[in-house]
Parts: sequence; structure tokens; C-alpha cells
Amino acid sequence: MATPLGHSIVGYTVARAMGVTSPGGLAAAMGAANLPDVDLLMGFVANGDPFSLHHQVITHRPAFPFIVGAATGLVSAAVALLRGRKPTPGEVLRPAAIATALVGSHVAMDPLPLPYDDAGPRSSSVWDVLAGQAWNAVIDMAIYGGMAMAVLERKRTNGKAADAGPFA
Repeated sequence: MATPLGHSIVGYTVARAMGVTSPGGLAAAMGAANLPDVDLLMGFVANGDPFSLHHQVITHRPAFPFIVGAATGLVSAAVALLRGRKPTPGEVLRPAAIATALVGSHVAMDPLPLPYDDAGPRSSSVWDVLAGQAWNAVIDMAIYGGMAMAVLERKRTNGKAADAGPFA
């Protein structure tokens, strides 16, 4: 199970691979890639324990990315209608597909076995959780960061100028 940093790295990479380049869009992509972990907040609010509902609710089920994607498409269509024009299929389907892919990346990554699975204390203290996840974040940077660099470098050399840099 990846840390929020790992999910953010993959979200950034997926968004870049799908053509998102604006800083706001990339920030939103990293947020969307972490969206399923809203169950931590739900557990804290409901029971005072962030881990009480973790991976137990719909946010970590395969249907959730499609629900978020459909909602994103509907919001995109509504924005176009509110602006007084008929939405095109591209301006509805593209954001829906990107949202589905981003949230889906989280749902797909969590079952992956990584060296730190079940490591660290399961505490309701935010500081204990952060301290326990520090080493996991380093591993995520190595694993997912390395994969992201490979994907972005390949995309850069296949479709963009070689001097643009991997994050251009």
C-alpha cells in the first residue's frame, strides 16, 4: 500500500501522460490520486480512529473511480451549460477519463505488495502516523519516482524536443 507521496507521484505521472500540463491541473491530479483515502477522515470523524474505516468503504472499491469519473463528466457538462453553450463530447469525456484514471491508479496501487506493508504503528496520533510513514515515503520516492521518471522520459523523447526536460 503506497503512501500519499507514492499516490501523488503516480497521479502526476498519469496526468502528464494524459496531456495535463498546467500547475493547477497537476495539483488537482495529485489530489484526485489521493481521493480514496478520504476514508481516513471518515473514520476519524465517525469513530475517532482514522484507520477504523480504512479500505472498508466504497472509496477503495473498483466502482469508485467510475463514479468519480462520471461525476467529473457531469460537472464538466454543467459548467459548459452554465456558460450558455452545448458541451462537446471531448470536454465531457476527457476530464471524466482523466479523473477515472487518477482515482483508479490509487485503487490499483493499494493492493500491490511493497516492502513496508503493515509497517509502522497504527495510532490515532497524527504525529505517530507521520513518523511511521517517513521511511515508507522514501521507498515510494525510489519505486514510483523511478517509474515516473522512466515514463516521462520516454514520453519526452517520443513526442517532444529533447532539450525540453522531463517535466516540461
